[in-house]
Amino acid sequence: MTASRSWDLGRLRMSVGYGRQKRGRHYSPVEVGEWVMQERRRGASLADCATTLNLDGVGHIGRFPRLLKLPEEVLHLVDWSTPQGGIGFSAAVELVKLRSQSDQREVADAVLKHGLTSREIRQVAQLRKRSDRTVAEAIEDGLRMRPKVVYRHVFLGSVPAGIRDYMANREQGQRDALLQRSIDKVGLKGATGRLGRQIFTLVGGDDFGQSMRGIGVDGIESKLLDAMEEEVSRERAEG
Repeated sequence: MTASRSWDLGRLRMSVGYGRQKRGRHYSPVEVGEWVMQERRRGASLADCATTLNLDGVGHIGRFPRLLKLPEEVLHLVDWSTPQGGIGFSAAVELVKLRSQSDQREVADAVLKHGLTSREIRQVAQLRKRSDRTVAEAIEDGLRMRPKVVYRHVFLGSVPAGIRDYMANREQGQRDALLQRSIDKVGLKGATGRLGRQIFTLVGGDDFGQSMRGIGVDGIESKLLDAMEEEVSRERAEG
């Protein structure tokens, strides 16, 4: 988690209250959760936070800080919708209900690879709670019930300290935009990505898999980091 930071209340209100439209959602659900926790540490109640963001009651806003229980390597994946390469808000809320961060990581990986829905994640959590089924077995049970199973390619890489420091207090959308420019610069086809504070995640279909093989899987991380560092240097130069 980041240290105390400043927030734009207008953008926060638009993020949580803009219906189902993507436009206007400047902050991610996790960032809203970080704001709530920062306000709670300053003495505000959930009701106070809800009032500040023009929300009725505490039921909805209470879900945001609970997202922070997810592992660090999952947090950057959480988005409002359900993008390829990310985890939708409703699915993330279900992830939090899994019994351990190990379970959460495994199911989050299945969301990226197979596009598990919030309902399917709920089923996995229920199976884990009520039986001796492993997470992998519960996921496979759910996939077998589908008419068609879709597989995606997932690539994880580490974010070096220089880029971490530069992007630390940037909005999730700004981090993702930098990563996408880097993906385009490297020439990876069919990939979407999410840039976290410590790791980045790439997801795509068969065209992404072919592109990775063409570039060379072992060299993708270094090429992307070089491209990101170039983007950071350019932004710094532009002031």
